Amino acid sequence: MKQSFEEVMKKRRSIRTLEKDSRITRGTVERALALALHAPSAYNAQTSRMVVLMDGEHGKFWEIAEKELRLVTPPDAFARTQKKLDGFRGGNGTILFYEDLSATEKLKKDFPLYADKFDRWAQQNNAILEYAVWLALAGEGVAASLQHYDPLVDAAVAQEWDIPENWILIAQMPFGKAAEEPGLRAFKPAAEMVKFYE
Repeated sequence: MKQSFEEVMKKRRSIRTLEKDSRITRGTVERALALALHAPSAYNAQTSRMVVLMDGEHGKFWEIAEKELRLVTPPDAFARTQKKLDGFRGGNGTILFYEDLSATEKLKKDFPLYADKFDRWAQQNNAILEYAVWLALAGEGVAASLQHYDPLVDAAVAQEWDIPENWILIAQMPFGKAAEEPGLRAFKPAAEMVKFYE
């Protein structure tokens, strides 16, 4: 059943406890990403990159995250961390969001007047893409959340999946079937968030 854009925006929530669902296939993810790649970027630079890990490769990522987190988390505090990691690991896959630093450096050379802006714009471009992917997955009935285990996992992940040196990891999005109900979300009044001048 086709959902309106309004329904998709309202449906998208941070789901941290995931389950595998056989209906979530590579094709499902490819459709979502193809749509999300229409997201805008400054100068249409398209400097963001994605790596999609599914099935066993997805499991490897969360094994790496667990190993690295055990090195920095007090043992008596790890139970809570373990629960979160297990929730992510339970899903179908994880999307790794990167920025291609060589592409950003080229923009700085091509447009020197704005050279001091491109790093900030690259972060904004990536954030827009992350949100577009999240909405597109929600439109496919896929639950997700956005996580940030970088830079803790960066070196091991780069080695495992042969990530180019000039790519910097920005965020990770585990996805799958929702295995929890999100709590109620409170919104500040629009008047507190938005000012109009006419």
